[in-house]
Amino acid sequence: MSTFIVFNIYLFYGLVFFSIGCVVVFRNFKYSQLSISPTLWALALFGFSHAFHEWSELYVILFEADIQPQYQVLVEWLRLLKLALSFASLMIFAWLLFGIVPNTVAKVGRGLVVTILLVYCMAVVHFSSSFNLSEDLFREAAHYTRLLLGFGSAFLAGCGIAIYGYSLMKAEHEYGHYFIATGIGLWIYGVMAGLVATELHVGVPVLRTLASGLVLFTLFKALKVFDIEREKLTEAKLKRALEADKFKAIGRLATGVAHEINNPLASSSLALELLERKYPITDSAQQEYVNRVRMGISRAADISKELLAYARPRSESFSTVNFAEVAQAAIRLLSHKRRDYQVVVDCEPNIQINGQKIKLEELLINLLSNAMDASDAGGKILLTIKSQAGQICLSLQDFGQGMDSETLNRATELFFSTKPIGQGTGLGLAICDAIVRAHHGEMAIRSELGKGTQIDIHFPIDKDSYD
Repeated sequence: MSTFIVFNIYLFYGLVFFSIGCVVVFRNFKYSQLSISPTLWALALFGFSHAFHEWSELYVILFEADIQPQYQVLVEWLRLLKLALSFASLMIFAWLLFGIVPNTVAKVGRGLVVTILLVYCMAVVHFSSSFNLSEDLFREAAHYTRLLLGFGSAFLAGCGIAIYGYSLMKAEHEYGHYFIATGIGLWIYGVMAGLVATELHVGVPVLRTLASGLVLFTLFKALKVFDIEREKLTEAKLKRALEADKFKAIGRLATGVAHEINNPLASSSLALELLERKYPITDSAQQEYVNRVRMGISRAADISKELLAYARPRSESFSTVNFAEVAQAAIRLLSHKRRDYQVVVDCEPNIQINGQKIKLEELLINLLSNAMDASDAGGKILLTIKSQAGQICLSLQDFGQGMDSETLNRATELFFSTKPIGQGTGLGLAICDAIVRAHHGEMAIRSELGKGTQIDIHFPIDKDSYD
């Protein structure tokens, strides 16, 4: 084969592996949720180290005639050392991959990694015990290096990344098949680099280049998911910023409207009271109309207060709060309403949280009141508050009307309510959601029409999370 062809084969061979390293290095894994992210540094190390090996091979092939005879054997062993180190990087990648796959597969895979490395170390000890570094001994060492480290690392890494890709496909991630294809590419490369000798045919280096090119292409397609993740993260941040601006505007509007409403409401209430004192009403029908007016004024005043509470929350400082005391206070405030329902409270006595006591009471009052409104008279309501895995888990379950999927999706939407006119403002769950987020918690609502609703809230116990 001409020097020109050999030069280009090894040039592109090394370039493919260098590109594999670059494909990994130039991806931003900082905010990635994929479990494979922490393992990819080893694949990048393999790409760069193998590219260095191939390009240095090119140098040796081109200038082999200039190497003095006494250094020939030493050069051969240095070439083998570079090859072994690059394949060792791929073996590290395989080891890391088996840390993110199912436990049974992980044990088998890591067991094979350890076995291959032990056998290879025994072979190294055998080779190093001989002071006669002959050409036959070198060929034997090269054979074991390619067989154990070359084929072994590529095969195991291919298995690991293919299994990971299959798990992604089971989770309905369409990019999983690219990881599987990357695994297949590694298997093909492992066969060509580890089991097929270079001297067998002049086309072997070409086939190795094509196999590594397949790995590069499929890996590039697989890792585009990180770009997609970053785009989704940017979109989510933009969406949150837009929502924050929207709610700020709503808050300012609500504050202004509430203040404007409060003054005429107070004036109307006072005028109605003075009118009743000056002209006592004896007719029951007229008294009913007056009561309706008073109820309307009172209801409008309540809505105004809720709007102000939502738009301008009180700046109460965070302190250590006993959740059991919060629950007891909320139950006491709802005692007039509670008697019509079976409210069962299961709260651990010594649960403490770094939070705002008044807001937490408001949270429980709103949740319990909604559960009672959704339940029939005598209905059962379960409130559970427990400490679990570094979190405070609050669960409220009723067995009332429940919600359909459309209503559930809008449950925490501002001013959305399914209650009859005059009975609901649509602020209760929106305020609850705001209180939970202010305490760095998460709220999830599960409901089924006709079977009831369950609200699960998780608060972090760690005080540092509120700093």
